Amino acid sequence: MEPMELVEEIKRAVEYTKQKEYKKAEKLYLELLKEYPDNNTVLSFLGLLYFNLRKFKQAEKYLECSYNISKSAAIVSYIGLCKFYLTKYKSATTYLKDAVIENKTYDVYCALIKSLYMSEDYKTAFEYSKKAYELFPTDETIMYYLGYNSLQSGCFKECEHFVNKFFRLNSKSSGVWHLKGLLQEVLYFNEKGARECYRKMTQYGAKASGYMNLAISYSKDTSTRKKMYYYLQKAKSLSPNMHGLNFLYASYYLSRRQFKKGYKYYVNPDIASQDDVDWFSRFKNPWEGGSFKDETLFVFGDQGLGDQIQFFRYLPFLAKKFKDLKIMVAQPLYSLFKRSYKKYGNIKFYPRKKTSFPRYDKSVFMADVIYYLNKGFKNIPYSQGYMISDNKKIEEYKIKYFDTDNLKIGICWESGGAGIRDQIHRTLNVELFEDIINMPNTKVYSFQVKPSLENYKKYPNLIDLGATFEDFDDTAAALKNLDVLVTVDTSVAHLAGALGVKTFMILPYCPDWRWFDNDKTTEWYDSITIFKQKINEDWDTVFERIVKQLSQSIDPLNKL
Repeated sequence: MEPMELVEEIKRAVEYTKQKEYKKAEKLYLELLKEYPDNNTVLSFLGLLYFNLRKFKQAEKYLECSYNISKSAAIVSYIGLCKFYLTKYKSATTYLKDAVIENKTYDVYCALIKSLYMSEDYKTAFEYSKKAYELFPTDETIMYYLGYNSLQSGCFKECEHFVNKFFRLNSKSSGVWHLKGLLQEVLYFNEKGARECYRKMTQYGAKASGYMNLAISYSKDTSTRKKMYYYLQKAKSLSPNMHGLNFLYASYYLSRRQFKKGYKYYVNPDIASQDDVDWFSRFKNPWEGGSFKDETLFVFGDQGLGDQIQFFRYLPFLAKKFKDLKIMVAQPLYSLFKRSYKKYGNIKFYPRKKTSFPRYDKSVFMADVIYYLNKGFKNIPYSQGYMISDNKKIEEYKIKYFDTDNLKIGICWESGGAGIRDQIHRTLNVELFEDIINMPNTKVYSFQVKPSLENYKKYPNLIDLGATFEDFDDTAAALKNLDVLVTVDTSVAHLAGALGVKTFMILPYCPDWRWFDNDKTTEWYDSITIFKQKINEDWDTVFERIVKQLSQSIDPLNKL
């Protein structure tokens, strides 16, 4: 049966498809694959059949097999779309980027842009949004993507320009009112104006999304948290599975130290980043508490670097419940964590890899361990510090950068890995640190890695240590040479706290849930002192307090 007979059989399967006799077509393709398992044409036709039947998992399998045999431009868009519909956004982008080179269709562009912003790659999403806008300049979905991704990329003025165009196109679109509300929040700091826009969203059809945005807006003020809960309930009644809803519920309860109520939402996969979901979808047999002394637990270090540092304090408690722990951590943390837990013979660390995984019996997200251990927020363990830095590296940094009698101050002004709503309050302009940088009898070091702006370079006396860091082992060694770190809420703050390094942490008026309502100290880290806004957007007063505290310490008779 080669090759004409095979061609005839394929034509027969195609004819079945035209006549909507899909079962017959499927059966025939599968029979052909038994005899010709590596036939590219049969694989691709079967994959396309499944795609048109919206059986995306099966379609993905056969289309990828076909593509691996022959890199067909005609097939790549379908693979990308399969992965998109299966919510495998990270891997979808790889194929869809190739697809739009040849296949500039509306569906492919929309899938690519949404996959990118679901993967939190907003800058790339913005670039493709602009390309899509050139092709579809009056499409409202493309206009929304363009505005949203320009905003998330920090291009506020460009966003304003696109939103005004969008508004002229359709002033009754719920999407344009969402963008207007976000601009009021992050560009004008006008929550009242933002809420008016979100109410317009509900008026023009996006009720659930409008209510959720109202909940987010009201979450920023401790005096309006009841309204936050009210709008969360309204959003949930309309769309109980809306993305992000569980995280808001978790934040609402956890910020009030209501541990069990909050973590019931926090452990829901809905709050995980898309990257974490892509990883954890491969793991089996979830652990949800209890001891299994003859089994191995696989622990996946989820969320951001700071989260991994914060929650890894619970590993010693976990180690008592299993024969072995196998921990997968982000690559920059691997060496530091491996050293810090060296004394535990049943804990082994692995850097994140996409090709191989250790054998295990059960698995869990690291950030969920606190819940399944039922540890709560009373008597948080190891608040004095639990990370161990490399003594050799500490000495190397001391000799090269810290051989001085002056007060040694580290600064960090940008956070990463968060959406624009968080970053706008957790990322500051380095110019706010100017009085610290210019203080007499001090040496000031930047711990910022790859700052988004280059205005830090205008301070010649600011020593750029961030450029020397290859991983968090380097960062830890440098931190141990400081007298004090002054930082926004970011992973470096968690690292300093876990090392027991004196830290002044700058928090916005309504911070992340984990800092609760604290305004001076935190139960998580004894070495951290909190400097928190008392009035929203008033950073000047915060920095005046910090400079005053530092000035008192420059006198050698005083100590931090």
